[in-house]
Amino acid sequence: MAGLNMSRAFNSRMLSKLVRYEVLEGHYDDDNNWVKGATRKSTVFGVVLSGNKFSQFEEGQAKVSEDGGIRISDYKTLYIKDKYNLQMNDKIFYAGVYYNVLQRSDEYEYNFRSFILEKSEDWKP
Repeated sequence: MAGLNMSRAFNSRMLSKLVRYEVLEGHYDDDNNWVKGATRKSTVFGVVLSGNKFSQFEEGQAKVSEDGGIRISDYKTLYIKDKYNLQMNDKIFYAGVYYNVLQRSDEYEYNFRSFILEKSEDWKP
């Protein structure tokens, strides 16, 4: 059943345009100084939903009162076709916000992958 629902979503106008930043691994130069890895920018299309199936929050951005303050969750779930092949260290730019890829699951029998994204407060390309 999930395959049918996602198949319709991938064939509809619900796809969002996202920017993928592939963060390449760094290395040490000849003087033993760390050289940060470069980033490669590309475009991917997928279905973005607020929240995620593993989150304790129902919404992508939720305020839950706790003793001494408020906890805010900034998670999204991304569904993409296998052809885009995101990696765990990639960054995603969507709707003016950068996200870290936190978790990946293979839905290979349905020809797509799902990812949990978390808002990144400090990463910039």
